[in-house]
Amino acid sequence: MILLDLHVLLFMYLSISTTVSQWYGLRHASHFTPIRCKERRVYSLLQCAALGRESKDVRFFFNIENKYCQWNCTYIYRKQTNDKEWNHYGVDEKRNAALFRPCSASSVFNNFHHFWGTTFATDGVYLIFETTQVFASGYENAPWLTVILEGPLVISCVRVFNRLDRDGQRFHDVAFEVSNDGVSFKQRGFFKGPGMTEQVMEILFDYPTIGQYVRLQITQGSSNILNLVEIEIYTTY
Repeated sequence: MILLDLHVLLFMYLSISTTVSQWYGLRHASHFTPIRCKERRVYSLLQCAALGRESKDVRFFFNIENKYCQWNCTYIYRKQTNDKEWNHYGVDEKRNAALFRPCSASSVFNNFHHFWGTTFATDGVYLIFETTQVFASGYENAPWLTVILEGPLVISCVRVFNRLDRDGQRFHDVAFEVSNDGVSFKQRGFFKGPGMTEQVMEILFDYPTIGQYVRLQITQGSSNILNLVEIEIYTTY
């Protein structure tokens, strides 16, 4: 156990920029099922971590016995875990700063806030199999949702839970943007998609990212709906 802990400490420090570093560490098994992973034999945990960092992954998997790495996975929200032969490594998640925070949006579907309002995006409820009590914008070319944090925070990653019943493909070409004043936004991540029903999308932000407003906006296509069950925003403290 001591050897494993030392192994993690030695190899999980990964430089993301010249001045700021992102930590990966050994994590408990995830509730998300990884599918469609890239997989290859590697020389070490360090090489596996480097592959994950290059893909801007929030998590990756390493098989110690056979020296295999899984990264760049698609995740489905099912109450299952990965194979016990694989160790799970992920970015440290200090706290979800989005929980119960107010949001604004470009529109709400049919203006029915009771069914599809912005409050459902940060209410902490994930297992929604119905078409209501999820956030849904109206049909627009570039719909957006903004989460207003309690103050300027250092943001490490964002996790979005797609719908579990249908229409997961609506989540596509989404820019993840950050602002300190709610007016001037800078893109810090991007999800090409299209998403899948039941998918959990994780975006590792460029470092350093400091902001109070986090906006998701569809940037391509026409007559789009921005539709999601929950958004989590993780900060460094």
